[in-house]
Amino acid sequence: MVEETKRPLRRRRFGCILERKGSTGDVTSIEARYISPIDGQRVSKRFAPGRRGDAEDWLETERSIVDLHRRGMMTWIPPRDRDGNTLTPKLTFGVFADGYVRRHRRKDGAEIAGSTLRNLRNDIKHLKEAFGDVKLAELTEELVTEWYYGPHPNGEWQFRSECIRLKMLLREACAPGSKGAPPLLAENPFTLPIPPEPEAGSSDIPPVTPDELYHIYNAMPGYTRLSVYLAACAGGMRIGEVCGLMDTDFDLENKVLMIRRSVSHGADDLGPSRIGRLKTRGSRRTVPIPDMLIPLIRMHLEDRPDQSNHMFFQAKRGEILCQNTLRNHFMKARKAAGRPDLQFRTLRVTHATRLMLDGSSLKETMDALGHVREETTLRHYLRAVPEHQREAAERTAAYLLSADPSLAIASLPPAPAGLDADGDAGDMAALALLLGQVSTLMAGIAARNAQPAG
Repeated sequence: MVEETKRPLRRRRFGCILERKGSTGDVTSIEARYISPIDGQRVSKRFAPGRRGDAEDWLETERSIVDLHRRGMMTWIPPRDRDGNTLTPKLTFGVFADGYVRRHRRKDGAEIAGSTLRNLRNDIKHLKEAFGDVKLAELTEELVTEWYYGPHPNGEWQFRSECIRLKMLLREACAPGSKGAPPLLAENPFTLPIPPEPEAGSSDIPPVTPDELYHIYNAMPGYTRLSVYLAACAGGMRIGEVCGLMDTDFDLENKVLMIRRSVSHGADDLGPSRIGRLKTRGSRRTVPIPDMLIPLIRMHLEDRPDQSNHMFFQAKRGEILCQNTLRNHFMKARKAAGRPDLQFRTLRVTHATRLMLDGSSLKETMDALGHVREETTLRHYLRAVPEHQREAAERTAAYLLSADPSLAIASLPPAPAGLDADGDAGDMAALALLLGQVSTLMAGIAARNAQPAG
C-alpha cells in the first residue's frame, strides 16, 4: 500500500503533525516530527489514526527537551537512545544555574573568559550554596527574601554581585524558550532592590604626587620601571594593558601609543600568561605620548635583551610578562615612596584626575581611559586634590568679592618687616581701596544704564 502525506493540519512554531494516507485516501497514521538541534536531521514518531492528542503531547515534551538543551541544562539525545524512565533532568536551581554559566556570553556574542568567567563562577557557587537543590519552579519570593535578609559572610561587594547575578538569572528563566517553549518561571521571585555600591576603600587613596612617582620609578627593576611612567602619563593603562604592550604599538614619529590587547591567564583564568582581548570594546584606543617620555621609550626599546621579541616589557621567565610580576615590583617600590597604600590602579586614577585638573573635558578623559560610560569615570576614577580645591576656592572668592573694598584690604599680605604704616604697605592698601571704589562706581553706572529710559 502506497502512503500519501497530507500537508500539516496547521502551522506550528515547533515541529509539525502530518496525516499519512493510504492509496484509498484513508488516514493510516499520524506523524509528529521536528528537526534535531544537534545535527539538523529529522526526528519523528508515528501514532495511530485519531491519536492526534498524543502526537501533540509528544511534540510538547520534545519541545521542552530541546529548550532545556538550548538553555544548556541538558544534552539532547534522539528519543530512540533515551532511557524512557528519565527523559528530562530534575530541574533544580543548580541545574539551571550551571546551564547559565555554559551559555553566558559577552554583549558582542564572544565567550567570556579570564576574571569575568571566574567572577561569574564564584557568584554561581555562592548562589548554589543557598538554592542549589531547590526545584526552580519552587523558588519563591519568600525563599529569596529570607536569603536576602540573612547573613552574608563574604562581604557587601560579593552580596551585591550575587543579587545582580540572581536577578539576571531568574529574569532569563522567565523568558520564553526557543520555538515558543513556555518560560520556566511565570514571574521573577527576585523583587527586592539591588543593594547600593559599598564605599570602595580604593576611593580614599589620594593620587600619586610627582615626588612619589619619581621614587617609585627609581625603586622599580630596570626592565619594568618605565611601566609606572606610561601608566600615569600615557592613557592611564590598566596593568594587563601595560603587560600586553608591543614595540609595534609605539608610533614615536607621530607620538601616539595604540592600546590593542591585554594579558590574562586564558579562558579559565589558569595557566601561563597569554595575550588576550581588552576588557571592553571602548578599551581599544590610541593615546598621545608626552614629549618627555619619547627618549625613555627609545632607550627602553634599544636596551631590550631580545630584539626579535616584540613584547615591549620582556619577562625574565616565559614569553609574556605576568601581571603579578609587575604588581609585585610595584608593591615593593611603593614603600620607597612612603605610600604603602598605593595600588597600580592608582596610577590610572592619577592620570584621569590630572587630565581633568589640567583642562581636559570629561569626554577627552573618558577616551583616554577607554571608558564608554560617564558614570564610570566620574564615580571611580576622579579624585579631589585638596591643594587644587583651595586654589580654585581662592580664585572664586577673589572674583566674586572683588567689589568689597574692606575685604580687598583685609586680604592684602602683611607688610614686609621694616616697613611702617606710612610706607609701601600703606600705599598698597590705598590702591586696593581705590580699586574697590572704582569697581563699585562702575557697577552703579552699569545698573543705571540698564534701566529703561523714563
